[in-house]
Amino acid sequence: MSEPTFLYILISTFASFIACFFSTLAGGGAGLILLPILLLLNIPFVNALACHKLAVGFIGVGSSYKFTKEKLIDWKVFWWVSLVGLPFVVLGTIFSSELSGETMKPIVGVVVLLIVLINLIKKNNSLIHNPQKLKGKDLYFVSFLLILVAFYSGWISAASGVFTTMIFLYFLRYDQLHATAMTLCAVGLFWNGIGALAHMLMGHILWYLAPGLVMGAVAGSYVGASIGIKKGNAFIRLFFLISAAITGLLLI
Repeated sequence: MSEPTFLYILISTFASFIACFFSTLAGGGAGLILLPILLLLNIPFVNALACHKLAVGFIGVGSSYKFTKEKLIDWKVFWWVSLVGLPFVVLGTIFSSELSGETMKPIVGVVVLLIVLINLIKKNNSLIHNPQKLKGKDLYFVSFLLILVAFYSGWISAASGVFTTMIFLYFLRYDQLHATAMTLCAVGLFWNGIGALAHMLMGHILWYLAPGLVMGAVAGSYVGASIGIKKGNAFIRLFFLISAAITGLLLI
């Protein structure tokens, strides 16, 4: 276990800012920056995951303000995604305390890289916002996908934002900016927030790191959201694909 030194607090605060800044631009990927750094500080996996969840739970605070102000949030879809996933995030969080999930990461990495490859090969529709209303079998299928991602988010976390953004892009036909906004608000604010609460109740959070992690997350996500809104879809798509590719490679 790491000791509560000023250097560790400084490193974790800066890492939280950078991770949440890039994650807000890319629609996911904070776990591939912040979580490894916390582990390098000799923090046990479950405590590092708990601290990571606390930080990314506040990614929705900084970004949601900007995205809501720009009217990028569909509130009906927001509540659907948030509430469908909540119980399974808790289940995944409980599961993480029993099994770290390290052996799953290479498999997840391959899946992420395949998604990036498919995205590059297919016709680019992520610059056009043409939201689809899901009904019948499509609604149940996408809900099932969200349940799987929610459980994964609570269990392993890394790349869960990438998977959720892909669901918004491919199944709901959002453009890159709207998909990123919905992911950061629904997953960042609710899924990660409830995951952090579950870790808190289980006593996994290291409180001496908490203030810096939270401040870094709020500031990083606010700055990232501001730049993403200003730069637009093409910039965010490029950032997303690069981030997803790096995520996949790091997981492998």
